[in-house]
Amino acid sequence: MDAAIEFTPEKAWQAALANLQMDMSRAAFETWVKPACLEDFNDGTFVISCMNSYGRDWLADRLTSTLERFLCGVMNREIKVRFIVKDQDYDLGNSSDEDDEYSSEIDSDPVELDILYRSIRDSLLEPGRVVRLPVYFLRWLPYVQSQVIFVVMALWQEYYLASGGKVQKGNNKVSVRAEQVCQWAGISRAQFFRLLQPGSTLYWFARKNETDHEVDKRTGRAKKSSNKYVLLDTPLMPGDADDLKSFLLDHGIRESPVSALQAAVTADPKQILSYPTRLPPDNFETMQPRYLTVQEIVRDLVGRRLTPELATLADQLADRILAQGEFILVSWYFLKNWLPALGPDAAMLILILRNLCYFNDETGELRDEVWIEGGYEAIAQRLGIKNPRTVATWLPAKIDRGKRKDELTDRTDQEFARRQRIQDLLGLFVDRTDHRVNSSGSYAWKFKVQRVDPLTPQHEMIWRAASSLLADCEDQGILDELYSWVDEVNTDLNDWIETVKNGSKVVLRLSNSTNGCSETLTAILKDCFETLDLECKDCFETLLKTLKRFKDSQKEKDTSSTQDSSNLSADDPELQAVAVVTDSNGNWDLEKLLARADKKNRQILLNQEKDAQAFVSWVIHGASQASIQNPYSLAIAKLKENPETNAGGASERLAAYPPHQLAGLIEQELTFRSPSDRNWRMLFAQVKRDRVRLLADALGLRLDIQEESWMSS
Repeated sequence: MDAAIEFTPEKAWQAALANLQMDMSRAAFETWVKPACLEDFNDGTFVISCMNSYGRDWLADRLTSTLERFLCGVMNREIKVRFIVKDQDYDLGNSSDEDDEYSSEIDSDPVELDILYRSIRDSLLEPGRVVRLPVYFLRWLPYVQSQVIFVVMALWQEYYLASGGKVQKGNNKVSVRAEQVCQWAGISRAQFFRLLQPGSTLYWFARKNETDHEVDKRTGRAKKSSNKYVLLDTPLMPGDADDLKSFLLDHGIRESPVSALQAAVTADPKQILSYPTRLPPDNFETMQPRYLTVQEIVRDLVGRRLTPELATLADQLADRILAQGEFILVSWYFLKNWLPALGPDAAMLILILRNLCYFNDETGELRDEVWIEGGYEAIAQRLGIKNPRTVATWLPAKIDRGKRKDELTDRTDQEFARRQRIQDLLGLFVDRTDHRVNSSGSYAWKFKVQRVDPLTPQHEMIWRAASSLLADCEDQGILDELYSWVDEVNTDLNDWIETVKNGSKVVLRLSNSTNGCSETLTAILKDCFETLDLECKDCFETLLKTLKRFKDSQKEKDTSSTQDSSNLSADDPELQAVAVVTDSNGNWDLEKLLARADKKNRQILLNQEKDAQAFVSWVIHGASQASIQNPYSLAIAKLKENPETNAGGASERLAAYPPHQLAGLIEQELTFRSPSDRNWRMLFAQVKRDRVRLLADALGLRLDIQEESWMSS
């Protein structure tokens, strides 16, 4: 007699994992599916816990229907699957009544937020997602090197994400996934746990606690607790600790603690610490890591517990020395996409150079060129690299040092290919533009720094494919159909496409489920797929994700109306474009142009300027110079220094044009109809079109131009 095989929820889940492992790529399975686990099974619902909200959303978007179908067949009953974040979204009876009341109050009146992206590129980069790197950590580089600093960043980032910005109850403990920390730090799991071994340099920033046991919520049995670590809040570097001690002793802290601390608080950090960073002693690798703080040093020197007055001064001194509040903002995109490709040392060089750049929002000055004194040796010391030749391999040689051998070994060829790859990738961020020899005989290098992350080669390909796809669909009048297809295909990817292996190539083919698409859309999609490298990881999924993110932004642009357009003739688009910044006679209105300026600057310029021509001329001049990030701020600063003084030259002549005529020139440039106007060509013939868009925005012009028409250049 046949007996039906009964599956427990745990066995059914393990069977589902085995099925997914066969169907998915190894990278996707290891990253997203493997860390998930069965949290609970109740009333036909599998509750699956994920490492964080991003893992939850990824699994919910792609695998909900697939898992429900499989588990329904295994369990022989109707099944639902719900994904949660471990220890946040699902609590087995541990929440207090106060928390329940607070949660119900929030749920009853939710606020939904979405992001309006300016461009397809921004939807890929997501520039608003950043991680903070304390500037003081750069002083640690000669001691612990770049990889450890990136791991410390990753640990803090996961802590903040896991805590969800909430105040912890009773303690500050949270649970995070090692895989996610590794993804932030650009290292493997094995590398991560090697760094967590006692005595490693990471122990200057974090240390391991003794493990214990806890009760499993599902089985009621005792199980081994996860590894427990303590993060140390901005530790003081050993060299800086010695310098601080010397300064305080020289100022008599043992005899007069208050006056010594007051002297330290009012002193410049360079009067206390060594700049550049003091190099580590020869025995540093054998030193036992310990947590050093300014407060601890002060307490040891004073020899007693600090009074409230001394504690306040010690805290102020710590803020000053550790540069509390000074951070380098590192994008998620840089950490997840560029850090693994560049390696920790080359990636850290980019962050150091960016930290030396600045933008002055008062004058509009942008400094993106920096000198590094000491050449390769100084860079190597700053990064904690023992061999300066390592740095030399990252940058194209400025001096030809002889011919290369005609025949090279395979190993040498691979090494040259690796160096060339690093040079190509690093060249997207920094360009060595000049050098000089100092009186001491050492070199100094000048670098031009890209302050905004470029797209990776794979994402550059996806950006071009998405831009072409949107442009082609717009030309054919089928954008709405494309957006509908994007919504449906993202619901369950496996229902819409199939991959066919043809020899060594993987071919993406539209499945029969796309029969509902028009012939025009089907043809455009097939042409788009042919431009993609489908062997790249998640190439097709990233394209769909990008289109979905940008879709709402496109709709917002299509439905937006021009301000005050009801008062203008529909036959005069150039007049409509300038209506919001001109007076009744069609001339520039300075008060309207200064609407975005702060009250003080606006009043100064309105009192001193007889008309708007000088202001407009400086805005035009600033937009034509790639080094000026904010032409609007430049115009205000220039006129405050020299009232009623034009920028001169072609900028002054263009500012004298009627506003609608200048708007017409801008519109022609943005729609690829290069104006023949001589003054315009003198300034903007070689300028990128995003600078022209910047000019239009600075002048407050309302141009009815689709973003893709000028972006694609």
